[in-house]
Amino acid sequence: MEQNGVLTLAGVGIINIILNGKPTSMNYEQLVTLLKSMPASRVERAEVMYNTPPQYHVRGAAINVILKGYKPGEGGLQGEISGNYVQADKAGEEGGVTFAYLSPKLDIDFMYNLNNRYNRQGYELITRHTLNHEIHNISQSTNGENRQLVHTFRFGGNYKLNEQSQLGLSYTSSLNPDKRQSVTSSDNHSTTFNHAPAEEQMHNVALNYTSGFGLTGGLDYTYFRNKEEQSFRSIETNGQETTFLSNTAQYINRWKVYVDQSHTLSNAWILNYGTSFAYVNNRNSQRYNLAAMSGMNKESRVDEYTCNLYTGFEKSFGTQWSLNASASIEYYQMMSYKKWAIYPTLNLSYVLSSAHLFQFELSSNKTYPDYWTLSGSTSYLNNYQESTGNASLKPYTDYSAALIYILKSKYIFQLSYDYIKDYFMQMIYLDSSRLKAVYNYQNWDYSKEFAFTSVIPFKAKKWWNSQLMICLSSLHQQASNYYDAPFDRRIWNIAGSWTNTFTLCKRPNIKMEISATGTSKSIQGSYTIEPAAFIHTAIRYTFAGDKAMIQIKGNDLFNGGNHLTTKVRNGNQYLDMHLSNYMRNYTVSFSYKFGGFKKKEVKDVDLSRFKH
Repeated sequence: MEQNGVLTLAGVGIINIILNGKPTSMNYEQLVTLLKSMPASRVERAEVMYNTPPQYHVRGAAINVILKGYKPGEGGLQGEISGNYVQADKAGEEGGVTFAYLSPKLDIDFMYNLNNRYNRQGYELITRHTLNHEIHNISQSTNGENRQLVHTFRFGGNYKLNEQSQLGLSYTSSLNPDKRQSVTSSDNHSTTFNHAPAEEQMHNVALNYTSGFGLTGGLDYTYFRNKEEQSFRSIETNGQETTFLSNTAQYINRWKVYVDQSHTLSNAWILNYGTSFAYVNNRNSQRYNLAAMSGMNKESRVDEYTCNLYTGFEKSFGTQWSLNASASIEYYQMMSYKKWAIYPTLNLSYVLSSAHLFQFELSSNKTYPDYWTLSGSTSYLNNYQESTGNASLKPYTDYSAALIYILKSKYIFQLSYDYIKDYFMQMIYLDSSRLKAVYNYQNWDYSKEFAFTSVIPFKAKKWWNSQLMICLSSLHQQASNYYDAPFDRRIWNIAGSWTNTFTLCKRPNIKMEISATGTSKSIQGSYTIEPAAFIHTAIRYTFAGDKAMIQIKGNDLFNGGNHLTTKVRNGNQYLDMHLSNYMRNYTVSFSYKFGGFKKKEVKDVDLSRFKH
């Protein structure tokens, strides 16, 4: 399920993305951009793992996207051409081409995608800001839009040394040379104009080797650069004007090397072990053109080291029991922060019969702050709001357990528990020492969630496929040292999604999709988030022997993204925020496959520690 552009799995939240089973130094957003630029026909299969084994070098839930390789009868040159037109408040376009040459000895693929993206957002912010025992009523309206032209390339090859061994090399690049963003804010004190053109690029090179005796290894390198110039102008009601320019830049070099070994022992025992090492060099800078603001200029450098060593085993006991257990030891160092940690994982399965499967999963994970936040820089959104980093922000650790029952290989029922120590997320704080609303990251005491999730598929002959997912959860979030506004909050929440595919006609092949997602009132720290719901639909016509496809899609038909409300009622922290995400749009898509591509139905994969 996709939430706000982030892929989630029922009962586990945000997941990792793995490409061809290999670790990568690309971050989540960069992988998403690559996969969304790639046609579904290039994908062989997508493996869902709720508790990922350590040899994938990620922790928690993951989707492993396997690209197509050579198969007898499907060799030679293959490809797909695609394009779409998106009409939101303003138009956007996307187009791309993919080629693949598959042979018994060598597989080569090339992909290029051009995406002209447009996005609009706005919100109304109403606060009762307490300053020196006096209440200031602020009512602010903000509207912004951004446009970016993103080029995505990929070139890759696999050379098969023999039937069991191969050597792979790939290059991926994402270029965003003209990223433009403009935001206008107006309140009862001032009007602010904020224009921020930017340039961004990412380059990734990955080399990997797979042997016929269980050994795999590889080297992965990512370079990322972001440069932005902010033009800020604020005019107060008394005519006083403030203008300045700021220039920010971020440069990241990230290396990762890994080696894994697997042995099949006697009595069907499988032993796995391996190691990985990652190094990140991150440089951030922020400079203002006014001498009065020179004290806020920042130059920072972060060197990050992560070393991981793991071992584990797999074993089936008869036809009913199977066990997969492992433990990873990790050393992490970033500036003065140094930490040793152990991450155990356990997957236990019991097959009562062909219709009844039980699984128990235990895992732990750690999430680190993004590099820009750790720089401690301050960005001015308008004359009232600003965003600030936190150089002292600690990573948070997630401990999770789940009991799963699968009925008839399709009905899923899951009980899960998550305890996240030192959790953090961005929240807005009404500063008690000055008239500013500050977006910031602070570590909480913890976030706890107990959830029951059910997935119920339904099929009516050959004309209707449906799936209903419902998640009932109890949330408890506490931060006893959050400025002068600590919180300790609990709530019950129910969220769900319902997807439906209707076969309107077989010849010609016409299908219709209708999906709905929604959630009851929820919390995020001191935020109270009001209920929300979204409905999407699409109609798809496939022809020319299933090689060509035309699709018309409507996203957020009833404009649910423009009716999102967040409230804070926490002591002197009093605010209402009415969001308008302008998610509603209409898309016309066309694609044509040639040379033997076979259609694979794969859900769209839509943050990361890099600045974006």
